[in-house]
Amino acid sequence: MGYNSVMFGKTQHDRATEQAEFQFRQRALKSLMTMRNKQLRESLDQRIKRARRGGAWTDLTRAECAILHKQEKVRAQEQLAVLQLAWARTRWQLTESRRAMARAQTLKAAGRL
Repeated sequence: MGYNSVMFGKTQHDRATEQAEFQFRQRALKSLMTMRNKQLRESLDQRIKRARRGGAWTDLTRAECAILHKQEKVRAQEQLAVLQLAWARTRWQLTESRRAMARAQTLKAAGRL
């Protein structure tokens, strides 16, 4: 184990792998946020049409569908808030990982590692 690994706990390869994982997580979270935003913009008529194509809500009145649609929107808003926090945290982790890697490279170039 080299001095770099002891001093910083991670090798340059480990940091690069970590950054790739953070970027993948960011893309996945962004995709989920896009889906939730789409659900929030969906009108009641669009939701009823989509549900009935999927075989659901076939025996429900429009009022019952409206209640379910409203509940789904509330859940989607809650999930979106959680996803936004997770996305912000992942963005921060990626930034910190990049900074640590840059510091390690600077120290290595200065001959300290």
